[in-house]
Amino acid sequence: MKFKDILKDNPFAILLICIATAFSGVTFVFSKSVALVELIIVLLVAVFALKWLADTLQRKIQQVKTLERSLTQYGEADNELKVFPLPVVLVRSTGSIVWFNELFKNIVTEYEDITGNNIRELVNFNENVLEKVGVPFETSNGKSKFTVYSSQTEEDLFALYFIEDTALKDTRHKFNITRPVVLLINTDSLEQTEDSFAHVDYYTINSDVERIITKWLVSYNCIFRKFSDGKFFAITEKENLDAMIQTQFSLLDKVREYSFDGQEIEMTLSVGIGREDTIKECEASARQALDMARGRGGDQIAIKVGENYEFFGGISNRKEKRGKIKSRTVAAALDELIESASNVLIMGHTFSDFDAIGAAVGISAIAKQHLKNVHILVNRQTTLAEALIGMVHSEDPEYKFVDFEKVQSVINNDTLLIVTDTMRSKIVEYPQLLDMKLRTVVIDHHRKPVDFIEIASLVFHEPLASSACEMATELVQYAPSKPKLSPAQAQALLAGIILDTKNFTLRVGVRTFEAASYLRDCKADTVAVRKLFASSAEESTAVGKVVSDAEFFGNFTVSVADTDSPNMRLIASKAADELLNINNVDASFVIFEANSCVNISARSLGKINVQLIMEALGGGGHQSMAACQLKDTDISQAKTKLIDAVNSYFDKLKN
Repeated sequence: MKFKDILKDNPFAILLICIATAFSGVTFVFSKSVALVELIIVLLVAVFALKWLADTLQRKIQQVKTLERSLTQYGEADNELKVFPLPVVLVRSTGSIVWFNELFKNIVTEYEDITGNNIRELVNFNENVLEKVGVPFETSNGKSKFTVYSSQTEEDLFALYFIEDTALKDTRHKFNITRPVVLLINTDSLEQTEDSFAHVDYYTINSDVERIITKWLVSYNCIFRKFSDGKFFAITEKENLDAMIQTQFSLLDKVREYSFDGQEIEMTLSVGIGREDTIKECEASARQALDMARGRGGDQIAIKVGENYEFFGGISNRKEKRGKIKSRTVAAALDELIESASNVLIMGHTFSDFDAIGAAVGISAIAKQHLKNVHILVNRQTTLAEALIGMVHSEDPEYKFVDFEKVQSVINNDTLLIVTDTMRSKIVEYPQLLDMKLRTVVIDHHRKPVDFIEIASLVFHEPLASSACEMATELVQYAPSKPKLSPAQAQALLAGIILDTKNFTLRVGVRTFEAASYLRDCKADTVAVRKLFASSAEESTAVGKVVSDAEFFGNFTVSVADTDSPNMRLIASKAADELLNINNVDASFVIFEANSCVNISARSLGKINVQLIMEALGGGGHQSMAACQLKDTDISQAKTKLIDAVNSYFDKLKN
């Protein structure tokens, strides 16, 4: 060990010893005895300090030699690391540099001496990379990019080996941003527009909208072709897709804001985008994404990457007319499926409401017309439609409202399963029935979710319908078997319509009133239906408390229900509806605890899309009625997450 090495590596310590010796010399002028004592102390400290510094330096040398031996076959050359063909640096877990070779020094040429510096000051260095020894990570310094490999030589000493691969990383980046992307663009409501305007005006409107689409596609360097009126096929690259996302797909707003001669057209777009490895895979994903966008009500863009979807838009409350051809076609197909089935099982969603059970009762009328054995599956402990079930059962005691255990013995290969008021596989009343791969029919009016039931043989999906009961009523009307509804069955269907339209105020179209008129012709008693919605005194008091405890945030309100009533879900939904009656409230949210998780019941008047807000929290529903469940979350956290989701929704609207 050479003394000059200690001086070179620890100049500050040597300087302190020299200063202390100088002070002893000054003290000698005033008191020789005191100076002698100081000098002895300084010499003792100096000896111990130099010994400690020498030991420290020796340990560093030993650590480097240990590393050298691990890198060379023979372990004899002291200069192995210095001539190692890769930049190498030894650091502590804190990032402090202990040793480095000349090649690493060349990476950070702007620094004179880097021993003792923190490596994070020299290159981009993630805080946690040293916790994953052996796992390579990427870093950069200026324009140079590196892959860094690590090894641990001692408990608190790490060796980092830098491999410059700038060209490779630049090539990878270019490869990623030039990945193919396919867009399928459909203009919504084109047929309705043609029916509403003169022939010449229609072609002018169509040309104007197509010009907007074309200009937008050109601005993002897309290759595209129009393959029919209002329908485009386009190809671009991921880099351009990222730019589209950055602007939140301004195309939707441009088309939505288009007017003709000062008259609003209410034209919207549905766009499916696929991003995969090949053009063929992109096109297949784009078709699935387009189907998803249209199934969610249109006026939005769906991007599919692998099995994941991302959605943009969907903020408008479309007023598109629905044709009856689809209802007639589905009614005929459903009639055939029921006729060929040995028995029929009908179920709705968990915590079933009037709409789910009412639609099930309506569909059961078709099955009974074919003299089929029908079971309506419902959990009587959690249903919110017990009053409706009681009303139907009182008229026809043979009606079978049962749980899953009661029907296992009747299930066979010819059993037909019908799901009402949901197409989400995760929230059906008994998911195990879907696992049995039975012939399945889905009847739903909610916007299409990502976890939709894929095994369905027949899907009747109308996101513009007011309720599943409205759809079930049309199926009864147009069924070739001509079933006759009893008064109780008609009342069950009417109750579902009234529930989801909030007494014919929300999502109501001409077809809604036609369905209600048909049900009245079937002797539906509106007074009896009204009684189904009656609340007990305790429930009314609880609803009033939830409403009075609400907090107001601009045009939406949030209330936390702290009651432990067994009917908490019903109370929350009624309170959320009641809050919409307050002036300047466009959306309401009620938070409550039930079944070991936090629930949020959301309602709106249509101006605010609560479905998008609930989807951001893992839930779903309809534009004006949605909900979600948050597990491993308390009320306070749920409230914070909800407000953040609402604010994020409004931020997207502004952008």
